[in-house]
Amino acid sequence: MYRQVLATLTQAWQGDRRPILLILGLRQTGKSTLAETFCRQSNRPFVRFNFDLLSDINEFTRQDRNSLALLADRYRDQIVIIDEVQKSPEAIGIIKHLYDTYHLDFLLTGSSEIKIRRGLGDSLAGRTREVRLFPLSLVEIDLQSDQPFSAKREFNNYDFNQQRLLLGLVFGFLPQIQNIPAGQYAAYLRDLTNNLLAKDILEIAGTKKPAQVFHLAKLLAFQIGQIVNFNELASLTSLSRITVINYVEIFEQMGLIVRAEPLSTNRREAITKRAKIYFTDLGIRNALIGDFNDFTNRRDQGPLLENALFVGMKRHLEYGGRPYELGFFRSLNGSEIDIVKKVNGVEELFEVKVGDKPLRRQEKVTLISLKTAQKYLY
Repeated sequence: MYRQVLATLTQAWQGDRRPILLILGLRQTGKSTLAETFCRQSNRPFVRFNFDLLSDINEFTRQDRNSLALLADRYRDQIVIIDEVQKSPEAIGIIKHLYDTYHLDFLLTGSSEIKIRRGLGDSLAGRTREVRLFPLSLVEIDLQSDQPFSAKREFNNYDFNQQRLLLGLVFGFLPQIQNIPAGQYAAYLRDLTNNLLAKDILEIAGTKKPAQVFHLAKLLAFQIGQIVNFNELASLTSLSRITVINYVEIFEQMGLIVRAEPLSTNRREAITKRAKIYFTDLGIRNALIGDFNDFTNRRDQGPLLENALFVGMKRHLEYGGRPYELGFFRSLNGSEIDIVKKVNGVEELFEVKVGDKPLRRQEKVTLISLKTAQKYLY
């Protein structure tokens, strides 16, 4: 399966001392498949441990020094893949020992960045190369669907990609959506969303208030593209303000949401204390609010399109590996730029509107409409 980030992984292993590769991202974005594809592309055999399974955790962690030497000899010429590595913090010391002493190659995946950070600490400092995996881009869907693609063209397979865009604005761009019948989309996304909130996030947070956490996620889903008011969210969920902020950070670390910070060349004019929230996958967002109506029949068309574009730009920038800033601008007098992108000192401003006529004429602001949006999602 082609994924754009494969090139980044391949480049990271150019050289004599290969780092430990760590693939982060929301559940079901294809991390395990990407790890296997990378190994096959590298023409290397691999062994896989899935730390969702207690038997795999026990097999890897219940080793003495002599057993570790035997394990290292057994897997010396293989890539060791460990899925959901955050499920076993005690494995980190073993990974470090095997990497430092026996120079084994590791490829780790995880869907809980916050637990991985807690587990890693300083143990693997300077030894890892991290990449973040997002839901599918249109070029990935094109190539997996045997559609021709040329990076030199402004638009590729326009009609096909416009259909995929309209579908993705409702059901998202997770790989499984490409592989199951349309009649199963909603059920799949509802089950995944419930698992993310009822299992993964609550496991990390250790909360005894699952209903309030689910309600918070639902409120954020209704507010995509809007400036978040944490005091209001605290009041509506009966949680403290700091608890709301902590959960939002957990959602972000899980890859469920991304945050857009206010950016401006004139900091005095910008509102700098609040952020916008977007969902990494719109299928999960729409499952939270219980709305899978066709895009043409929806009242939230603008926020959906803005969400897709912000995440698409962020994915492109993350995969490119260059320093960047991506956010929005809103001044105290009410003027707003939907998306602001800064790369290498060059600033680009974007207005997002479903129709192709701007609400107001602004110099140096590029209008992105539903007709032109797909070229930003390749």
